[in-house]
This record gives sequence, C-alpha cells and structure tokens, in this order.
Amino acid sequence: MRLKAALTSLIMTAALASATGPAALATQEAPRTQSVVVVVQPAKTRPAKPSPAELEDLRLVAQSDGISFKEAVRRWGWQNAFLEVADKLQAKHPGIYSGSEITGEGSGAWIGFKGAIPAEAVTLARTLPVPVKLIGNKGFSEKELKDATFDNFSRVADNADVDTAEGGYEITSGAINIVASPRARLDKAGRQRLLSRLQPVRSRAGSTITVSVSLAREVEGGPKVNMHGGGFLNGYGYCTAGFTVRRGKTRGIATAHHCSSGNPRFQYYNHDHRGRYTNISLRGSHGGRYGDMAWYSTGSYKAVPWFYYTAYKTRKVNLYRWPQAGQKICNYGRTTGAKCTKVYKNGQCVKWSGLPKYCGLTAVTNEPTKPGDSGGPWYWGNDAYGLLSGSKRIMFKTRDLFTPVAGMYEAMGVSVALS
Repeated sequence: MRLKAALTSLIMTAALASATGPAALATQEAPRTQSVVVVVQPAKTRPAKPSPAELEDLRLVAQSDGISFKEAVRRWGWQNAFLEVADKLQAKHPGIYSGSEITGEGSGAWIGFKGAIPAEAVTLARTLPVPVKLIGNKGFSEKELKDATFDNFSRVADNADVDTAEGGYEITSGAINIVASPRARLDKAGRQRLLSRLQPVRSRAGSTITVSVSLAREVEGGPKVNMHGGGFLNGYGYCTAGFTVRRGKTRGIATAHHCSSGNPRFQYYNHDHRGRYTNISLRGSHGGRYGDMAWYSTGSYKAVPWFYYTAYKTRKVNLYRWPQAGQKICNYGRTTGAKCTKVYKNGQCVKWSGLPKYCGLTAVTNEPTKPGDSGGPWYWGNDAYGLLSGSKRIMFKTRDLFTPVAGMYEAMGVSVALS
C-alpha cells in the first residue's frame, strides 16, 4: 500500500498576507535581511573511512548512478561526517538552525542560521573534506518553518470546503507553498471566495517566511492496495515493516499510518518464513504533524534491533537521524527490493480523501518504489531515517515521500530500537 498524488490543472494562485485580506490577495511583504556568507575550506581532504555497511550502500549507489565505486566513495563517502556536524548544530542551536544541504553531487555543502553564525560552526565545518558555505541572517529557523507549514497547511486542509491538498516549504528561501482542491465544483467567484477564506497564520514580526496558497481542479491520490524491520505485513492489503521500536521495556514494529487503515491486525512474515507467521496488533498510530506512522505488537516473535536492508540480509541499527537535503539514502520494500536515491527536500505535507493530513514528510528526487513497499525502511549504513509513505508531484516530477523516524517519540511515544 502506498500513496500517490498527481497535481493537475492549476487554476489560480494568491499569496496570503494577513488574517483579514480581501478576495484579491497580494504577495506577502517580508522584511529584507542582509545574509552573511562564510565559505569554510577543509582542514583535511581525506574523509573518515566509511563503515562496511556504508561501503555496501555506496556500491549500490555506484550501480544506480552509473559511476565507478571509487567515484561513489569520493563523492559520498564523507556524508555521515557531514550529518554528524549538522546534527550537532541542530541539537545545540534549534532556535537558529535553518537547514543544510549537500550540493554539487557531493562536492560541497551549506548550513544556514536564522541570525549570526555560531563560532563552533566554523570549527566543525573545517573537519569536513569539502568546502562548506555557512549562511547567516536567513531570518528564520527550520523549526519556525516547520511550525508555520503545519499551521498553514492545517488551516487549508481542515477547511470544510477543501477535499484534498498538498504543500511544503523551501528551506533555501523560507517560502511555503500549498495547493488545495475544492470539495465541489465552483465558478470563478466561488473559487475566489474560497481562496479568500484560506487565510494563513500571520507571520511573526521580522520573519522572512512567506505563504502562497493556490487552487487546483484536482489533487489526485489515495492508497494503493496491491520480526525484523523490512519484514512482510499481510492484511487488508500488503505493506512492509519499517524498524523495530521500543517504549520502555515494550517492543514493537513500525510501519506507515495509512497501512493501519482497516488493519487492526497484520500477519507478520520474515523473509525466510516458509509459511510461518505471527499475528500482530495495532498499538498506536499518528497521522498529522510528524508524518504517517503506526506501530504494532510483536506477536509471538522477539523484536530485535535489526532490519532487512535487502532480501534475506539484515543489519543492526546504530542510530536514528533526521535526513538532510542532498544526502544519499536507500530504501527496502517488499515489491522493489533495495535501491538508493537522494533526499530532495524536507517539510512536505499531503492530504488525501478519507485519510488525515500528513506533514513533516521528506521527499526524495525520484519515485523508485511501488505498491506494497509502504512502511518500509529508509536507511544509510546502520542508521535509520524513515518509513515510506507515498509520493507526490514536485516541480513537474513524481517523487517518493517518507516519514522521518526521528519524530516518532513526539508523535507516538516510541523510539527506534538501537543495537
């Protein structure tokens, strides 16, 4: 089961600026700030040696990208070091951290901040083997951008006259773009009245975040129906298990929220099942601010902190991380097996008929998955990143979406079980 959205026939767009704007709405005026850019050159050019699991993923990257293994290691062998730097800065400075990205097919990176660049960012950036652009005075933090996206998307998606919607933010500019499909066919005046009611939450004073809302005739999509993480879930439709999770001493298995629709129980199968399975029951789910996720009991099996990264082969889970734009990432699904792609952007939202809104999703650059892969693990090396949700069109291309597992505790009170 997975979700797919295709955006068609864009009708009208308006940027909404205040809580009382007229039907004809003008672009929001954001205060201008002068950004500060510091390019940090590496103190050394040789990255730390990738782990055996990362080297295995890099071989898959080389195969999918049509490059040599040596070239794949040169371009992407340092990304875990970059992610560690970004994680440290995001954890220590959540109020000013405003995103990061690996750029130029692995030749560089940038890290942004709402205000001044912390001195330690320069020190940490010098440990990386590529030039890093540090950008200060962006005017917003990524947390503010996530909150503003959820607030504005909720106002649109929860409107009684809206059927389906999709949206997300641009981490580089701070722009939030939302597209909605009316529940009923409307004439031009009716569309204008609806658009005027889809008011965004007023931006904070001094923020450079902007909001644009548009209407489309149709935002198509819906579920497609066709214990280690990566095992098989059979019920009303087929899904893939994600990672094992824990709440205190209680263990479980995670998958996508939309997989739990109509499935209070699943039959769970390991890859070498030989017809054997265990019945698992829904323990909790979340469809909303933090994405598309659910977790189930372990039945008669013992949950261990390992996951299937390809058919019949497992890896232990060392860490769970937030994804960063531009990084390489891999997925396992029961239909398509193992494959790797690249993170495109974070902060995406979708709403389909009959399902709740899902926000905080991460988009990748293409659509390598198929029905049955939903809920499957997104990973790099021994690190857990996400659970497959579905797909939507962004910039004229259909791209897969996944739920970052780092948000599980806030959403469901569980965390990925680590070895």
